[in-house]
Amino acid sequence: MRATLIILLAFLLAAPAYAQPEPYSPELAAELSPEEQRLEAERHLALEPPDLVEARRWLESAAEDGSVEAMAAAGWLYEQGLGVDPDPAKALEYYTQAYEAGENEYGLRIGWMYIQGIGMEPDRAQGEAWFRRVIEERDDSAARLALATVLIADAASSLRPDRAIEARDLLERALQDGITEAAYYLAQIYAEGIGNLPADPRRSAHYTRISAEAGNPQMQGWLALLHARGEAVPLDLVEAHKWASLAAAGGDAAGEQLRQELARRLDRAQRLESRRKALQWLNEQ
Repeated sequence: MRATLIILLAFLLAAPAYAQPEPYSPELAAELSPEEQRLEAERHLALEPPDLVEARRWLESAAEDGSVEAMAAAGWLYEQGLGVDPDPAKALEYYTQAYEAGENEYGLRIGWMYIQGIGMEPDRAQGEAWFRRVIEERDDSAARLALATVLIADAASSLRPDRAIEARDLLERALQDGITEAAYYLAQIYAEGIGNLPADPRRSAHYTRISAEAGNPQMQGWLALLHARGEAVPLDLVEAHKWASLAAAGGDAAGEQLRQELARRLDRAQRLESRRKALQWLNEQ
């Protein structure tokens, strides 16, 4: 439960260590601002053990008075069943308030609750509708990425092969907006083809490089393999060793295995050059 509370506390600002929590009462709440009420909730959460019931009361009061952070935190309590029985309907109510107050991420949270069936039967249509709502109302590319991953799953399972094209378009727009995670999915789409989009090794390599440059260890390992084989990119063992080393440093097991294999094929000067290039890349980040 402590790990879950850490996530909840991320919604909240740090309270003074010396402040003692006050029990909730409507009379005291009426004297406090929404932010002060929210801080009372945090003080109850900081207790050992946390007083989730009192925290929820303060959060609900603060949310009613307009605190967006309190709306989100109260939704999380109801979603996770912390200090209260799980209640997805209440969670959705608070997340909707937070979204309508301007926090796009809670529109996405609602979408994933429906799609994953968190506390309810999965409802793909409702989930997609929320992603599309955030896109249309807020021009949000995080929502484009979320919707694209759902469409990819449909296209990959051959349920709706036509959805691959919409997924690609959403991902390309998200990438233009600076969401580099989109390059990871684009690389995979073009690696073997998906739905009615054929494989395109050169495009796959292009997006693999973007994802690798953005720091994705798995895609760094993939780019290393492409350079080691000369597939859709120049054959370059030094460059391959550089990317394999970066992938391994990021925890990619396949990258570490490739790094060891390549090290045996390179002489000392080549290994030093690879190391120099890897350090240069790290220094530029």
